[in-house]
Amino acid sequence: MISLKASSNWLVSVALIATLLINLLVQLLHAGPRIRAEAGSNLRLTREFVLKSIANIPETDNPVPPLQSLFANLGDLRHVEIKILGAKDPTPGHWSQLNHDRYHDLPEWFVKVAGAAPRVILIPLVRGTHDYGRVAIVSNPLDELEEIWSDMTWLASISVVATLMILIVVIFLIRFALSPFNALQAGLAELEAGRSGVKIPVRGASEFRNISNALNSLAATLDRVKNENKRLVSELIEVQDNERKEIGRDLHDEAGPCLFSIRAAVTALQDSVSQGVLDRDRVAHLSSIIDRSSTTLQLLFRGLLDRLRPKGLTELGLEPALRSLFATWELSHPEVALRLALPHDLSSLDKNTAFTAYRIVQEGVTNIFRHANADWGQVKLNFALGDVGAKETDADQDSEPRLEICIEDNGAGISDKPKMGMGLLGMRERVYALGGMFEVTKRSAGGTLVRALIPLVEDDEEE
Repeated sequence: MISLKASSNWLVSVALIATLLINLLVQLLHAGPRIRAEAGSNLRLTREFVLKSIANIPETDNPVPPLQSLFANLGDLRHVEIKILGAKDPTPGHWSQLNHDRYHDLPEWFVKVAGAAPRVILIPLVRGTHDYGRVAIVSNPLDELEEIWSDMTWLASISVVATLMILIVVIFLIRFALSPFNALQAGLAELEAGRSGVKIPVRGASEFRNISNALNSLAATLDRVKNENKRLVSELIEVQDNERKEIGRDLHDEAGPCLFSIRAAVTALQDSVSQGVLDRDRVAHLSSIIDRSSTTLQLLFRGLLDRLRPKGLTELGLEPALRSLFATWELSHPEVALRLALPHDLSSLDKNTAFTAYRIVQEGVTNIFRHANADWGQVKLNFALGDVGAKETDADQDSEPRLEICIEDNGAGISDKPKMGMGLLGMRERVYALGGMFEVTKRSAGGTLVRALIPLVEDDEEE
């Protein structure tokens, strides 16, 4: 594939050569009319001169000697030749029959292309009944053609030299003008190699400057995303470790004593059986210990499973799972008046969207309990159009439908530039993973508003 530099050089070369050829062609086309016009004028003047010369010779004299002397004194005329032909001499049909040796450098093809054919005018020399011959006036276009050919040769030589000089200058200027391409190519290679801190020098024409600024902005964005991904991975590992520690602590603090109680009760029963003495009250007491410990373990494992995977979300759907979650919160946090608004049927949501919505609601309401210091909170899930930050009345009717999740409270609110903790970061990353949008703002009436928009997935897209 031809490079841009080579294409530009070829384009300029073709343009210069075409200009040179057009100039030569114009001169060539104008040569014929120019020669014919001048030859006609010379023929008319020469004819008048010859006629007046013949008229000035006395009738009794032979006109041939004085005319030959006159024409010899005139010498070589430009563009016209005068010859006295005898009565028996043939009429010349072409100038070459008279004289053409001095025009041997003139190309024959140029003469043919110019199309300046010679013209012959014959003036008879008659005195009474005596015929002295004829005076032949022949137009000679080769003088003018020779001048035109010389001009064209000179112009072509000068034009070739000028074209070569201009081409050299243009090649240098094109090379200099396209030199930022090398820096752009090197910068793109570094970006492709995954290097950080790529900085492309901003120079050259405005287009190159705009491209360089855009690539520098892209490199900065990639570095920022790369650093953020590293930080998120580190925080994710930390969250996983903390969650494992918390699960291990729950198992150690709650499951350990229950298992110890069950084992102690079983050992006591085995001792009673081995001794052959079965106390009815003691067996009932040990059975009660085993039952309570089993119930505690069951509740503990159920809670852990709910943390790992929402109970009933896959089997029942998002709405029953959320209502069950809110019922649990109403018992465990009666100090906060929670309200769940579900104006639409959510059973058509795909499993990824439903799971993400459940986790966002779970984390958002948990933040209300932990940080908001609020006594009222509301969660609303509905279908909407438009982007985050747009009012409902401004939503474009042709935009794609989305699931809108709004979590708000009347608590202490957030700062103007909130620092996202792991909870909000996790919510944002879950939304971004599905191609949605996420924002955290202050409520006009006080408190915090968490708003997320998740694109709805069609059935064929999900498949």
